[in-house]
Amino acid sequence: MAYLINLDYNSREPQFEFLDEPQDMPLFGLSSGNILDPNRFPTKAKEETKKKVIPDIFSMPGLNAVSQRFKDLVEEFEPGVHQFLPLELFKKTGEPIDGNFYIFNCGKRLDAVLNKHSPVGWGKPDDFTGKPKLNIHNGNTNYLSVSRIKGHHFWCSDYQRIIGVYVSNEVFKRLSKEKFKYFKFKRWPELDEPWLPEENIGPFLEWEAAQQY
Repeated sequence: MAYLINLDYNSREPQFEFLDEPQDMPLFGLSSGNILDPNRFPTKAKEETKKKVIPDIFSMPGLNAVSQRFKDLVEEFEPGVHQFLPLELFKKTGEPIDGNFYIFNCGKRLDAVLNKHSPVGWGKPDDFTGKPKLNIHNGNTNYLSVSRIKGHHFWCSDYQRIIGVYVSNEVFKRLSKEKFKYFKFKRWPELDEPWLPEENIGPFLEWEAAQQY
């Protein structure tokens, strides 16, 4: 099985403001799924609300921050695959906060939802581009192809777009056992069926092929 995790956005976590904001800064919440130019990201942030403890995963304005402990866990499972952009944190008084912190960006995209077993459906294509729309929600229980996700530990969706980062069962066990905070999650079960592009993202592929003419 796999889990979809998201930022928690709760009152227990600290609130920060960026001290430097690049003009073309991408905002993606927990992750984009693509490796991005580090120069497009801020490097410093200051507390707006004071908290005694800085958690392992917490929200920033439009992005996220993670601790060294979280980075070490990701690198243990998938070394060199994902981005960790160094982020200096400061207290309201201007003093630096001890520890290493990063903006985390999962650098892998993968689709694995089995449409015929999940409560998903094709909506009306985009009025301007004609691009198909797949209605898929992270609050539902969707089924994943076990062979498709085998060997993967952190990934974002691609065509079957959904907000959040998928983690393997092995990763989720570690996050729970070692009490990583704060994130929310949804467990998605697996089925022993192959994931076939034509069955699950066929309209996207047909639309893309039509754009080449």
